[in-house]
Amino acid sequence: MRVISGYLWLWVLVAVFAALKLPFLFLGLKPVIKPLLAFVLLSMGLTLKPEEFSLLLKKPKLVVVGLFTQYTVMPFVGFAVAKLLYKGLPKVFTAGEVLTGSCPTGVVSNVYNFLTGANLALSLALSGVNTLVSPFLTPLLTKLLAAKVVEVNALSLFKDMVLLTLLPVTVGLAASGLFKERVERVKPVLPELSALAVVLIVGFVVAAGKDKIEALPAEGLLLLVAGVTVHLLLGFWLGYLIPRFLGIPPRERVTISIETAMQNSGLATVLAVTHWGPLAALPAVVYSVVQNLVGPFVVKLFRAIHGRHLK
Repeated sequence: MRVISGYLWLWVLVAVFAALKLPFLFLGLKPVIKPLLAFVLLSMGLTLKPEEFSLLLKKPKLVVVGLFTQYTVMPFVGFAVAKLLYKGLPKVFTAGEVLTGSCPTGVVSNVYNFLTGANLALSLALSGVNTLVSPFLTPLLTKLLAAKVVEVNALSLFKDMVLLTLLPVTVGLAASGLFKERVERVKPVLPELSALAVVLIVGFVVAAGKDKIEALPAEGLLLLVAGVTVHLLLGFWLGYLIPRFLGIPPRERVTISIETAMQNSGLATVLAVTHWGPLAALPAVVYSVVQNLVGPFVVKLFRAIHGRHLK
């Protein structure tokens, strides 16, 4: 039973409110925030299998289209949303929104693809490839789109992402290939532990930025929630529309849509707070809540539209 991962949106909300009322509960976590995120990505690597990357050779078009939508739709939509809606709000909100859109897909996308009955093999392959290339693409896209509003140290972002994504995912992949039986024994608990790590990361970020968050006007927070929601919904829509235009079958275009919109908000949160402070991480924190609230409705919508194509 997935007590935490099955209700991640609720636990994230609990962490947010607890951090605002009792920040001391989370502030002591500062030294372990990056290790917690590295554990989440290590868990992702452990759940992947090297053979899943064979889709790169068997169906390269699907993987290329998935990469394209991930690293064009999400960063540029995030930038457009911030420019339109975040006028008068802290500039770091724009940086945080762009960074969230420039990060790879989140592990939660695999869960929603499974629930939808989409192509899980493609989902896993895209998650793995998106994450492995992210240390190179995320800093470049963030620099391109956010450098006019905040200082973006692309090299520092690259170094952080190598340590927080490339290294743990690679180690996890290697371990899943070398120690299959042992890895299979621990796999059932990995989603819960990963979800707990994300909740703790969110709690720390909100606790660290408590004073600045409470100083924000209510309308500013409402605009942030609206912007994040628009970003997510456009991610689903364009992530579906582009594959459809390219003639990709319904089951695979649903997979790509979910992979495109569901972001690794935990990674975005840690990177934002590291480079620009807790306030910059708020878009990623809100994104984490919204994508897990909207996700179940997207599952029902896709199953209603493409039920006969989905398993």
